[in-house]
Amino acid sequence: MQTYLPTNDLLFKKMLTSEDSPHILKAFVKDLLGIEFQTLTPKETYHIDSYKKSFEEMDLMRTEVDILATGEDGSHATIECQIQPHAYFCERSLFYLAEAFCSPFGNLETNDFIRDNNFSALRPAYGINIVDFHLFDQKQDALQIFRLLNDQTHQSFLGTNKKELLILCFFGLKNKNREKQSAIYHWQYFLKTGNVHDNASDYIKEAKRKVDYYTLGTEEKEMIMKIDKSKAINDAVISTARMEGIEKGHYEVALNLINMNFPIEQIAKATDLPIEEIKKLKDSRD
Repeated sequence: MQTYLPTNDLLFKKMLTSEDSPHILKAFVKDLLGIEFQTLTPKETYHIDSYKKSFEEMDLMRTEVDILATGEDGSHATIECQIQPHAYFCERSLFYLAEAFCSPFGNLETNDFIRDNNFSALRPAYGINIVDFHLFDQKQDALQIFRLLNDQTHQSFLGTNKKELLILCFFGLKNKNREKQSAIYHWQYFLKTGNVHDNASDYIKEAKRKVDYYTLGTEEKEMIMKIDKSKAINDAVISTARMEGIEKGHYEVALNLINMNFPIEQIAKATDLPIEEIKKLKDSRD
């Protein structure tokens, strides 16, 4: 029987942002960040029709975080699943975190908003990044958490509400340095294999049932096949572009990919050109 991993874009969103998945999303965030939310609401709830529309409009190729969710206190949690190595991934993950932190700036509807002080609308932001490559030293822990700390006392930098303002988390699927039978161990095994151990938590087992191929609707199965086909074509174009770049020059290849409406980051990956250079090329063409 055909199987697809939970890291597939459609399945990943279905698992964490379906209308009946809030407890799975909250458990996932708690297991990785250690933060327990009363409510955690995704900005966009998964539905096959809206997902198909996004795919057809090429929204899936945009540089956007996979999942953005808001807690009961107005804090934001971003979740990004990146399977292939990505140029400037650390910068990208920090960008998403900073964007989530800044997004409510000046929001009059925010609880406790102080008029004439837009900064009162800002709330903590937490970023979770799932990577299937060694972003850091593979001897380190699979779960890496970064936060703002006093360099001497290691005291956390807190906001007015006495909560940490920024936390950035990386969860490496390739890294085997994790506590056996911990929640991290079970999530890693599930995301890498699509299977669960008998002693895994019930919410992980439910996550598996939600994304098992035999439980998917016909439209979802067709959509997954389209995603795989699109990815295969995209990988082939990128590979060809790399080879052509040796003979024709990176700038010519970059222009060709710009004309094909490839995302800037993918063009940078194919040509090894700085993103700023590609932006200049794109602007000059426009």
